[in-house]
Amino acid sequence: MKMSAVHYVVVLGLVAIAVISDVYWSRGNNQNRNATSNIPNSGEVKDDELREFSESLLNKDVNNAAKYVTINLQSKTTSRSERDEAPLPLLSIDKEAFKISSIGKLLNLHDNYVVESNVNEHYTPQEKNEENNLLDDILNTSIMQHTRNFLIEKGKIGRDPKEFKDIMREIWFNMYSRGGGRIGSSGFEHVFLTEIKKGQVSGLHNWIYFNDAEKKNEANYLGYMKKIDLGNKGIILKYHFTFHGIDKPVGSMFIGTSPELEMALYTTCFILRADKICPLKLYGSRFIIRTYTYRYRGKNMIGSAFPDI
Repeated sequence: MKMSAVHYVVVLGLVAIAVISDVYWSRGNNQNRNATSNIPNSGEVKDDELREFSESLLNKDVNNAAKYVTINLQSKTTSRSERDEAPLPLLSIDKEAFKISSIGKLLNLHDNYVVESNVNEHYTPQEKNEENNLLDDILNTSIMQHTRNFLIEKGKIGRDPKEFKDIMREIWFNMYSRGGGRIGSSGFEHVFLTEIKKGQVSGLHNWIYFNDAEKKNEANYLGYMKKIDLGNKGIILKYHFTFHGIDKPVGSMFIGTSPELEMALYTTCFILRADKICPLKLYGSRFIIRTYTYRYRGKNMIGSAFPDI
């Protein structure tokens, strides 16, 4: 059956809203896109330097879990489709993957957050300890050490390791309000988990959380639009899904990569190219990462970060 002109316009409108939701969610009322109050400013880093850097990180991804992940892509779809082109789950993960240190510590944070962004988060000492454990684990990896050295070389941070950890904690874990005065969001929650605000799904750019949500029947994979192969280290996927029955026409995430690789790429792009295109390369394939600043109480935090293919 053909759609009427009115129906077609409505569908296109809904898709447009979903695609840009991450962008608008990431902008605070007092945001200054050029503000760098908590991150030093220095010379511009060339695109080819970013591509070379990202490729070197993939080679260092020793905690990569792709060998434990079975990806069932099934059929292609579009952002406008109302059909489920993938009746089976997207992911099947061997339990060995969850024994990887950073993945296990990431899983510990899954129950620390309320999915509704307009609900105050209650931050407990145990939750702070779990964040510290994850940060310490990630910062001790060769991936994050290489990232820190790269940012030092480019004049973006000093040589004190504590400074880098403080920046990581601030941009990823500082809580902020996305509206209504409720302190119910953070960069980490948005990117590595997900959020719902005013009936829309935003975030959910991490395969570990998506797998968890699939197993709980909270997420339903509807098919994919595009993928980039990372050899034996996973893929980057652009896909259509629902979460808690709410449609998100376009989502994207790495699959199989370690938490430290993803956090290193997002952090680097946020520090060097926040609110701009960040051109990278993995396994010979070029793509971009987009990061958006959320300005809150004089600080720049990550509002959103995701691969764009």
